[in-house]
Amino acid sequence: MLKNYFKIFLKVAAQNKLFTFLSLFGISLTIMFVMIFSMTLSKITSGSGPENDLKQIIFCQRVKTAETHNGKRWGNGYSVASVGKKFSEDYLKKVKSADLISMYTGPSPWEFIFNGNYQKKLQNQTDAEYWKVFNYEFLEGRPYTAEEVTNGANLAVISQSLKELLFGNEKSVLGKTIHYTSMNLIVTGVVTDPPKPDQNAIGDLYFPYTLLKGYDFDDYIGNYKVAFKSRGKKFDMIRNEVQAIVSRADAADTTRAIFLSGPFTQMEKMMVGYGDPEDYSIGLSIFKYLMMALAFILLPAVNLMSLNFARIHERGEEIAVRKSFGAASGILRGQFLFENILMTISGGILGIILSYVVVGLLGNSLSMSFGFWNNVPFSFSFDFKVFAVALTACLIFGLMSGFLPAVRLSRMKPAAYLKGGEI
Repeated sequence: MLKNYFKIFLKVAAQNKLFTFLSLFGISLTIMFVMIFSMTLSKITSGSGPENDLKQIIFCQRVKTAETHNGKRWGNGYSVASVGKKFSEDYLKKVKSADLISMYTGPSPWEFIFNGNYQKKLQNQTDAEYWKVFNYEFLEGRPYTAEEVTNGANLAVISQSLKELLFGNEKSVLGKTIHYTSMNLIVTGVVTDPPKPDQNAIGDLYFPYTLLKGYDFDDYIGNYKVAFKSRGKKFDMIRNEVQAIVSRADAADTTRAIFLSGPFTQMEKMMVGYGDPEDYSIGLSIFKYLMMALAFILLPAVNLMSLNFARIHERGEEIAVRKSFGAASGILRGQFLFENILMTISGGILGIILSYVVVGLLGNSLSMSFGFWNNVPFSFSFDFKVFAVALTACLIFGLMSGFLPAVRLSRMKPAAYLKGGEI
């Protein structure tokens, strides 16, 4: 039976080439965008370069405080920002269930004039543990140590691209001086540039966070992010311990209520974004993005559905004759859905091929923004999970666009139609 359905599908596709083209065009473009987005997102969340252990790391990066009076919220005022220095040092860095903990500011723009030209690079203030949490490749030299961070030593690690910009083809730049604001930093190491998909381990100039003062708004809110690394993926233990610490700090401070987001994995962190930590909900975020994905698929599915209704009208006589000779409604529905899924899968395969062609030809010039400081070029990589996402999208697309036309087709009254009625 399926073999016969397949033969009918080929004949119908060949009879109306315009319909076939429009169907394949809409499906392939939709699947192409799904594939490109999924491949790029997979690259970001799986980790590469310094973030090659990303699946072992969770992050805290957002805290909120609200004024209280006699244990109750006072007014509508509140503050939301990154984590404060004191709170990171005195509380979060003392979490016992994590193997490694690092506090760092993350990338911030560094703008300067060099040889008469405007330059824009990224600076990142870190602790010594940062170099253990993230696996940078050192081309020469070493990172600064915990003792040097504590003492506020004027040291820096630079990226290969910054080395080439400032020092040209010099073989070694260890011991060279870089001027940043009012400081002269001595280079202790040079690292390879982080890959573009990296969202956490980013920068061109790295130096101890103890060198600059005045970044904190208060004890809880400041300019820092905290990364917890656990080789055993003890994420629930870390989350419970962190939230217990927050609860104790909140109970001890009678002047304000404290809310801390996470710690989150990279995927969770991207899903919850930079909103209000008190209102963060992974479940709500998942629902929101699923609805957005459904809406993205729904629009071309509706267009294909309208084409399918037109296709039914073109095949009205064939369907009426078959029903007159006893073809069951269920068989006709199944055949039409089968043909529609075949059309969708054909368009999906074409879309998958197109996604690789587009990324291969234009990947370096096209990008998506996943953070404040970097745009991620479209990624070219095959991932079974990504392929499964594309295949699932094809099936959903086929079912959504074919179900209603198939139901309408199966309810046709042959005698009325052959006398000039509607399907």
